[in-house]
Amino acid sequence: MGVEKRLYTIMTRPRYTLLFFFSIALIPRLLVWTIIPIDWNSDSYHHWQISYLTLKIGLKQGRLWDLNGCEFYWGVVPHLVQAFILGALFTPSLLPYRLLNLMLGCVNSYLVYLIGRDNFYWEVGFYAGILFALYPVAAVFDVVALQETLALCLALLSIQLFKSRPGLSGILLALAAQSRTEFWLVSVFFVAGVVLIERLTMRVQPFVLGWLAVTSLFCALFRNWTSNPFYPLYWSLYNVFGGWTQRGRGLPFHTLMLNWISDKIQAWLAKATGQVLLGSMITLSGSFLHMLRRPWRRYHVYLFFLTVAVVFSPIFLTYYPSHGQSLLYMLRMSIPIAAFGSIPLALILYRLKMKLPTTWLRRLPLELTLLILAVNSFCYLVPSYSRFQEGTIIAFEVADAAYKHYAGGTLVCDNPTMNYRFVTRWRLKATSLLGNHYSPHYYGVSSPIRYAEWFKRNNITLWLHTGSRSHPVWAVTSRDLPGLLMLKEEAHGVRVYEVDQELLDELLMSRGPRD
Repeated sequence: MGVEKRLYTIMTRPRYTLLFFFSIALIPRLLVWTIIPIDWNSDSYHHWQISYLTLKIGLKQGRLWDLNGCEFYWGVVPHLVQAFILGALFTPSLLPYRLLNLMLGCVNSYLVYLIGRDNFYWEVGFYAGILFALYPVAAVFDVVALQETLALCLALLSIQLFKSRPGLSGILLALAAQSRTEFWLVSVFFVAGVVLIERLTMRVQPFVLGWLAVTSLFCALFRNWTSNPFYPLYWSLYNVFGGWTQRGRGLPFHTLMLNWISDKIQAWLAKATGQVLLGSMITLSGSFLHMLRRPWRRYHVYLFFLTVAVVFSPIFLTYYPSHGQSLLYMLRMSIPIAAFGSIPLALILYRLKMKLPTTWLRRLPLELTLLILAVNSFCYLVPSYSRFQEGTIIAFEVADAAYKHYAGGTLVCDNPTMNYRFVTRWRLKATSLLGNHYSPHYYGVSSPIRYAEWFKRNNITLWLHTGSRSHPVWAVTSRDLPGLLMLKEEAHGVRVYEVDQELLDELLMSRGPRD
């Protein structure tokens, strides 16, 4: 009991509690950053590209901006936050946003503690906060420039304030939904569940109105920007349901959804991971029905956790066990489950200790056990993620090699990691970067002269073939505009071409080849 008394003394001093959990969470995150100093996740650079180009180009036009057409595909709130940071600090670097995620990751552990403490008991909150602080996947992804950490922070704040400040809670949940699209789906189910359980009581009305107000605002913006008020959610689900596959192309959304559900149920019944997913859905349904009949005192904590588990689990569990590398990337989807799930887990452990005083669990030093589990997990996971740095290093090397051939004008590159290098290392302006996404191919144009006009109109001097996004332009130019692109170098599979300006002028003067 000596340890518990000392911990209780710390936990009863609010000004020290945040510092305590911040410090506990900071140690493993700094350790990860030391071992893996380079942001290895390619999505980090794509999010940066959207934020940077939004700051330099998009905001003047009242919208977000991206070279690859993904500016509204992901949650827009983190992009706006990162754009603000880049503008306020006058830097194009990822470092400030990574530092923000590092700090928010530590704060998230404290928020987990608060939810456990205020809804159950301080010891439940304590062990839940420690569990999440030492969760190795969270430590790995809290030091890269992704959206998950900010989205989770907003969601945790929402649940923490659900009882005391429901209006603000609804606003924060809506912002979380616009930070990570999966939280949009979670919030829809959660808000609907709250309404059904509490029947729009005076206490719940501010929560629902706050969520609706912010969500409606973003829907109006999406409608103005894209004509689809649910653009991120719609296209994320469209992708999940196989809309871009050969089988699904051209099918209406509801048909894709029904086909996906049918296929998944059949597949999941035959797999252990699928049975876990189906079990979680059954658990959510059964628990929710029980909440409707006899409302639970702390139903919002359980309901949110179960909803998060059902929405996020299929995104990463389906990669287990045969997709090792992809599973490591997708494990970030387990972080919200770990955050909200650590609370009921800590509650179970606490009740076991209290109700079974003679068992080994009563005598087990949980603090030491958690530390041992965390160290073993870190020893296994961190080296695996460390190897991913090689991809970023290669992209930087290719960008350095390509820039040697740049002599002004516009550079076309579809790789955000390379674009980050062009901007941060070589100080290339945002207006000097372009992507193939908005070439004539995007508009369904196949006339070669239109491609020549596109090169001339944008003053393209250097063109990089970096992958599938580049191929439509390459197919037309290599076939119908031979000699326009002159190969200068090939590095790690990326081909660097210089545009023959004299030939381009001749093609346009003679109006070039026609269809």
